[in-house]
Amino acid sequence: MIVSLKGRLEDVTEQTVVLDVQGVGYEVHVTGAVLRSLPPLGQELQLPTYLQVRDDAFVLYGFSSWEERTLFQQIIGVAGIGPKTGVAILSNISPQEFIKAVQQKQLKTLTSLPGIGKKTGERILLELKDKFKHTTWADEEDNLPVVPGGVLEDAVQALIALGYTASEAERMVQNAQPHLVENYDLQELLKVALSTNNQHRGERTWRRND
Repeated sequence: MIVSLKGRLEDVTEQTVVLDVQGVGYEVHVTGAVLRSLPPLGQELQLPTYLQVRDDAFVLYGFSSWEERTLFQQIIGVAGIGPKTGVAILSNISPQEFIKAVQQKQLKTLTSLPGIGKKTGERILLELKDKFKHTTWADEEDNLPVVPGGVLEDAVQALIALGYTASEAERMVQNAQPHLVENYDLQELLKVALSTNNQHRGERTWRRND
């Protein structure tokens, strides 16, 4: 089993990277988190990996962390979910948000993910509930409540369409609410959410450089 690869980044597509490991090129199907944090071409990259052995091919999957790889293995352990769907799931929701969805039995969140219908979502809740039963979150910010429906949910979906993860979009909408005037609409909410998020990023950068 190939559990990690370290090599020079040679090529990138929408779903894969190619690593040159001592003169051998390995194509690796990766999650969105990997694609969002890649170094420039020609630089070194190390990835935790999972090798799928099929009758017609060996397929490598790569992850942004060992925690993401472990969650991937738990997800594909659910009946009816293969590695391709597992990577698609992790590319559309953060590991923390996925675990919380299972803990809180959020079937709607699960069925919004690629390749997950109602029956598969129910199997995920049934088969993984015990694995995450004792998972807790130390950061108070991570315990923000789920955004309710209406214009707030519409804003979350719009931010996801812009490329943010579900957890990022939800947090942006929640952080924007204290800055909104009464009777705000979706356009105003999105404007404030994006502005507030940029301010928070600037503050974090300033603190790191201070």
